[in-house]
Amino acid sequence: MAIDYSHQRPVPGSDSHNMSHPLDLDDDRSDSDTSEDIVELSADEIPGYFQERGGRLFHSHGSCPYPLPVDAEEQQVRRTSPSVLSPARQNGLHQLLRKLTGALSVGPVHDVLTHLPGEQRRVLDLGTGTGSWVLDMAREFPDVRFYGVDIGTPRTVPIATRYPPRNVQFEMHDIKEQFRYDTGALDMVHARSITMAIRDYGALLPEIARVLRSGGLFVSCEWGRRPALADGSEVATRAPRAVAFFQAVKDTLLERRGIQTIADRIPQLLADSGDFTHIVARTYHMPIGDWHPNVDMQELGREYRDMVELYARSMRAVLLDGRWAAHADSLVQGYIDEIWSVRGLVSICYTVYAKRR
Repeated sequence: MAIDYSHQRPVPGSDSHNMSHPLDLDDDRSDSDTSEDIVELSADEIPGYFQERGGRLFHSHGSCPYPLPVDAEEQQVRRTSPSVLSPARQNGLHQLLRKLTGALSVGPVHDVLTHLPGEQRRVLDLGTGTGSWVLDMAREFPDVRFYGVDIGTPRTVPIATRYPPRNVQFEMHDIKEQFRYDTGALDMVHARSITMAIRDYGALLPEIARVLRSGGLFVSCEWGRRPALADGSEVATRAPRAVAFFQAVKDTLLERRGIQTIADRIPQLLADSGDFTHIVARTYHMPIGDWHPNVDMQELGREYRDMVELYARSMRAVLLDGRWAAHADSLVQGYIDEIWSVRGLVSICYTVYAKRR
């Protein structure tokens, strides 16, 4: 079931299942890309989608392996001083990644989404999270319709944008299940940071291929879950506590959630699927801290280090669920200490885009 965060305010006493949504007006045709199975989540249903552990809020959806909290520290904004609100991790990462790559997405996006008279371009964002990517893209491409889906609740789609732009629709959907879109209905599918929300990435690709038109674009963007140094030197020697932290994370995610570390393997999975062509992969190195010689990259690194610290503190809840539980605090603190003291640390962002055959 897809749950829609509608543009239209419900009329008191109305049946939400029969509500008319402005974005769906052109979907009553025989070749509609959408289904009727959209309902609006009522306020009294919200608590059923959460569970609290260790003072943090988590998804309660039993089939979703996503391990990180979905509370304000992860999803929304945090107050860094009485007068300053800073973006929490997911929104902050969105902004920093855009600065690092110089665009909202890699690949020939403008070519694929070029507006043609009589044709409606459509884009699906998987694991939309706070919806930042969708909202920014919708401003850049006002003639394109955007769908953002996530397993979560109003905390994991932009609650501050409950009534988003007319060319945007947010829905709840488990991406392991079949999408509600017709075959060949979409021009682009975007998937960023979803590898902790799905156990078998390769099994997702045929469904992505199904909903893409021939020549449609698939874009993936994933952070590597391992430490690295910009100069390629041995990270285990210079940052052993970072190595220990990520090894514990890797072990726990695999043993407790069945989540594998596959960011660098996605291009090969696309090739193996047989559904995609023109596969182009690229990595970006995000500095952690202000060690970079370039002034702009120094600022980027300082901001990103704050995001990394938030990530480490959120990951503590994951470590408490596995065999590293007794060492969770020391592992987290050790990694945080090194991102502030070891110069040259980077996070690797793996991107790939491909065309549907």
